[in-house]
Amino acid sequence: MTEDDTVRDGSGAPAELPLYLGPYEVWNFGVGRGYALPIMRKSWRFISALAELGAAGRNSGIARSRPGAWLPTLWKPLNERNFVPFVIENPVVRMPELEDFDNFLVSGFIDVMQPALDATAAAETSITEAADISLDRVESPRFRIAFPVTDAAMHKLASVPEAPIWHPDPDLRDRIGAGRRITVMAVIDDGIPFAHRHFRDAGGTRSRVEFCWLQSVAIKENQNSVLFGREYTREEIDHLIRLHGDDEDVLYREAGATKDTEELGSMIDRHATHGAHVMDLATGYAPERREEPAEDIRIIAVQLPNTIAWDTSGFGKDMYMLSAFHYIFDRADMIAAKEGYDVDKLRLVINFSYGFSGGRHDGGSELEAAIDELVKKRRELGCPTALVVPAGNTFLDRLHGLIRPSDFVDGAAQFRWRIQPNDRTPSYLELWFWQGFDPKGYKIELRDPQGRLRSELSIEIKNTGRAGEDPHVVEDIKNDLQRPVGQISVDVHRAGGKRADVASGRHRVLVVLAPTEPEDASLPRAESGQWTVVVKRGQAALIDHPIHCWIQRSADPMSLRSGSRQSYFDMAAHEETRFTPQGDLTEEDPGEDDTRPSFVRRFGSLSGLATGTTSLVVGGYRLGAGLGSGLGSARPSRYSSAGALHEIWPGNHVDCSSMSDRSRVLWGTVAAGVRSGSLSFVQGTSSAAPFVARQLAEAFATAESVDPTAIDNYLSLLSGRPSDPDDDKLTTARLGHVRVPPHRQPGLG
Repeated sequence: MTEDDTVRDGSGAPAELPLYLGPYEVWNFGVGRGYALPIMRKSWRFISALAELGAAGRNSGIARSRPGAWLPTLWKPLNERNFVPFVIENPVVRMPELEDFDNFLVSGFIDVMQPALDATAAAETSITEAADISLDRVESPRFRIAFPVTDAAMHKLASVPEAPIWHPDPDLRDRIGAGRRITVMAVIDDGIPFAHRHFRDAGGTRSRVEFCWLQSVAIKENQNSVLFGREYTREEIDHLIRLHGDDEDVLYREAGATKDTEELGSMIDRHATHGAHVMDLATGYAPERREEPAEDIRIIAVQLPNTIAWDTSGFGKDMYMLSAFHYIFDRADMIAAKEGYDVDKLRLVINFSYGFSGGRHDGGSELEAAIDELVKKRRELGCPTALVVPAGNTFLDRLHGLIRPSDFVDGAAQFRWRIQPNDRTPSYLELWFWQGFDPKGYKIELRDPQGRLRSELSIEIKNTGRAGEDPHVVEDIKNDLQRPVGQISVDVHRAGGKRADVASGRHRVLVVLAPTEPEDASLPRAESGQWTVVVKRGQAALIDHPIHCWIQRSADPMSLRSGSRQSYFDMAAHEETRFTPQGDLTEEDPGEDDTRPSFVRRFGSLSGLATGTTSLVVGGYRLGAGLGSGLGSARPSRYSSAGALHEIWPGNHVDCSSMSDRSRVLWGTVAAGVRSGSLSFVQGTSSAAPFVARQLAEAFATAESVDPTAIDNYLSLLSGRPSDPDDDKLTTARLGHVRVPPHRQPGLG
């Protein structure tokens, strides 16, 4: 970037722009770049990002050049959004360093937002209201940057995406009759088989999929309806079925759906995918099972990039996922419009079977807050909107721990963190202090398996006052040769700059350790073994609520082979009670009522994406007495994450549950593979959630009235077996208030 390209303020001096984006970005774009996924180590032209807007009323006087920046499909009304996904052009040849983002991130975002805000003001507000949508509101955003958008998947539109060429099915009303209401089921997942027989009508020639967006496949020339990837409408899918319905291999190749651009191979070419399984459970109707397709339930599907499944740490996904929600809401409006199916207050169910183990767990992470914002607004407009998410699968994985006030002995508390050998991905540990608590004066020590001090971070951070910047401290963790093998940081999450003072946010400590067996053998590695984390408070105030400790999930998807091995908390007290006298795994937290309970906690282990206020959280159960047994014998699947046992976390709970294992020995559920006629087995709460989403969609389609405010997130619409008043709180924390029967399983009730 040249001198002329530098962003400057009104005085001619370089404008002060955010240097700090977040600890995950600091690692992945800084010293940890060599350990990141291969896609992050290459040079890409387009970078995905998420902006959280600042408050209106401040004019920084920034003079802007115009680096490329683009907005994906955004649901109205834009003027009321606090979170905006976008794509920014990388003006440097190589993959950007952290300092490179200063040169183009803010100015590009401002320039791309201004026309969009002007259009919103002209179309949706009065002259007096337009002042509230001024440029002032976007000049101090907080940014999160993430995975790239590949060149082959990027459309580089001249403006925002256009509406697709789409027409409603003219005969649909006659086919479904007057007794049922057109409803939309939306699925966000991977490997979406949009032409599958289970998503068609009874004759097999007409698809129920009205819109499908594959986010990372190569573009279709002259398609301007999505910013990246490729969109398929029902008419296009029907045309493909007519041409190639008997050979779906040819169908998907001719459709361009197999042209994934991330060098990981096409998910749609696999025998089974998570997305095919989930979508079938949510809204698949099989003629071989004598099921009559519910044509009144129309489908919107979004296939996320492969990188979403490849990296399980939670980094790099926000833009893609939030764009999926915007797309679904926008296309739902098209379906509901007079030019569409003319549905008043269209009812929408979204199944989002995804999660990660880190995060705030109070609904305050950027992605959860952004999704809540959209869902609440649609409900406020009178449109019933249900969001169904899984509870998570980490109940027994030892990824959650609590440091209580009583754990401090002589001013210090400590725990053990087991880092596994032969791990090819970094390990992430988060410590979250309570909202509003200022841990100034605390220290975090990190000791390696030999007991050597590798880092000592003092929590002495100040609010810099820089617009959009969270107060923070970042330090490298170094080996004996003084080469970085990790990073330790503390920041005040979402409390930066002009927005709020330090005490109003949540302090987060993030510890990252490099792989123990890096893919590049020339890079330094972290030692495997038992690391020790010590929290010292010195003379500082004692915590008034527990410090929650979370290890990020580090799964190794079978189809992608990242080489990761899960780290975990390794505490002697927990190991002593990890197994029952009969040798089974313990599914309780011993010592809950003791003065010194165990550090490792199974309860409260919900996914970091399952704590939003608008989410209906689904746990998983197994049939305790075998296939065909009643719901009274259902028992929690041993991996199904649990809500908290204390009212201090009112939003951290499981609402309901459905089947995720057929029995103790018959793991998983059975649903469609990618090709019509094939089957797949998937285990986890991800396959319990779509049973609940399916029941909600069918209730939405038949209920005469549905309360759009959804105080209970539509829990009262579910039928099944209510929780028994005699159930202990441990069972309720895992199975919730309703046990929802799976469809296709006779004899349950």
